Amino acid sequence: MGSWNRPLPGVRLDPPGQLVVPGCEWHISPLGRSYFVNHNTRTTSWKKSTPEHPASLTTECVIEGHSECIWSLACVADSYNVVSASSDGSIHQWRRYGEQVGNPWRSDGRAVASIAVPPDETMVVSGSNDGRVQLWHIMEEMAGNPWEGHNATVRYLDWSPNACEIASGSEDGTMRRWNPDTGRQIVPPIETGHGWVPEVIVLVQGRAHIFSGPGSLDDTIRKWQSIDGKELVVLRGHTNAITSICLSPNERHFVSASRDCSVRIWDLQINQQVGEPLLHDGELLALATSSDGQYIASGGKDKIYISMEHGDSTQEEW
Repeated sequence: MGSWNRPLPGVRLDPPGQLVVPGCEWHISPLGRSYFVNHNTRTTSWKKSTPEHPASLTTECVIEGHSECIWSLACVADSYNVVSASSDGSIHQWRRYGEQVGNPWRSDGRAVASIAVPPDETMVVSGSNDGRVQLWHIMEEMAGNPWEGHNATVRYLDWSPNACEIASGSEDGTMRRWNPDTGRQIVPPIETGHGWVPEVIVLVQGRAHIFSGPGSLDDTIRKWQSIDGKELVVLRGHTNAITSICLSPNERHFVSASRDCSVRIWDLQINQQVGEPLLHDGELLALATSSDGQYIASGGKDKIYISMEHGDSTQEEW
């Protein structure tokens, strides 16, 4: 006999595609005892298998140079350089080990709230608290004329995959699309109907799911099904507002930064936190990962932290 509370002997307890541990099936024996079939090691055991977690993060370098809050970070893949934007009105480029590259770019005293680097990594686009968008040429260390359109802080910037378009989201409640060659808007602005753009700012979109974090009132990260918007998972662990989130290159892991002074890594196959959080001595406001997933840059009140895993790390692991 079987019931809702007691499964039939010999049946599998975890539904396919939702394994307790990746590559491991959970069954119950005819005597009612759980056992586990591990396809990774080709073994069967009474003991539950332990998922292989990447090692905890360690801080490799702490970079100081900004005099005020760091609001946005971007990684340059080939060189592992990091670009940072601050409310002190400057944009800096740093080598991974802390050395500053060239002179900082100044935005005439305007706080810089967002930056983004295109796929060819030759330029940086920035958004200021006065609503201006500006293009900077990395090699020449020169800036073009500011683009005007937004009338409030530009919180979000992103390049199209072919670098032919820039999208911006602002606290004025609009999303705009720009031609980087001319600085002109491609189409009329999209009005969201409210003074914030949560659809743009708080979401990170993967190949099959959407993740939300910043702006949540309960300090959680949520995983949504992109097709119908169904909520799938709630990730809990942070104890204060989440300020930045990003996916690893192969979308197996998820990284989050919070005002609780921590960076945390989440395994999206088991929907659990991996290892211990990386703790800092202040609130974190910005986050970026290198294209190979080996390094994480996090920014706080006035410092940048470059972190990496213990031991070797490859893109297949991340």
